[in-house]
Amino acid sequence: MRRQANEDRYAIVPELGLYLVADGMGGHKAGQVASHLAAEGSIRAIEALQGASVSLAERLRHAVACANREIYTSAQAKPELSGMGTTFVGMLFGGERLALAHVGDSRAYLLRQGRLRGLTDDHSIVGELLRRHEISEEDAAQHPHRHVLTRALGVRPRTEPDLAEMTPQEGDVFILCSDGLTTHIEDEEIAERLSSEEDLEAAANGLVDAANRAGGQDNTTVLLVRYEKEA
Repeated sequence: MRRQANEDRYAIVPELGLYLVADGMGGHKAGQVASHLAAEGSIRAIEALQGASVSLAERLRHAVACANREIYTSAQAKPELSGMGTTFVGMLFGGERLALAHVGDSRAYLLRQGRLRGLTDDHSIVGELLRRHEISEEDAAQHPHRHVLTRALGVRPRTEPDLAEMTPQEGDVFILCSDGLTTHIEDEEIAERLSSEEDLEAAANGLVDAANRAGGQDNTTVLLVRYEKEA
């Protein structure tokens, strides 16, 4: 509701088992470039590892490394892109397992049997203060540096993601989102809306609409994935 350009990017590639959201940052159009490079670079990296005997987590680590290198190299080569970067949150499904990789303050959640659980910790100044119990959740919402990241793709030659692997259960719904959602919508409302709406597309659109009605200070991307075993 406030911005003319959309620096968010998402990818849904079910044939690879890959789902991701990236939220770019930088000067004129640089954030859009960074998030685009993150998505496209990740897809190419995962495609290149098809058939290799590499764990899901290591595949995602490789994808993040490739995307980071591509963004950083592009920023070094073009002055108008200098300083650009992006968040990244991605999931890779394979067999009966999944891997999660995360850099920045875009988030992943799991809704299981009506209960919502966060799967990521924000790589931000406010996130660090919360983990050290130096500020409250109420203070965090109003903190002047709440959007300042401590980790992002493309800002440095190398960036290490947080990685995890888990076994999903039938009916699990995974939420990947940019901070445009979580700036305005509390976790309790996310859980309530997802629990009351079976259609994932309608649920995602409802969450984006709710964020816009609450102020829409940033672009909002919501990607929902339901895990269902093949019959």
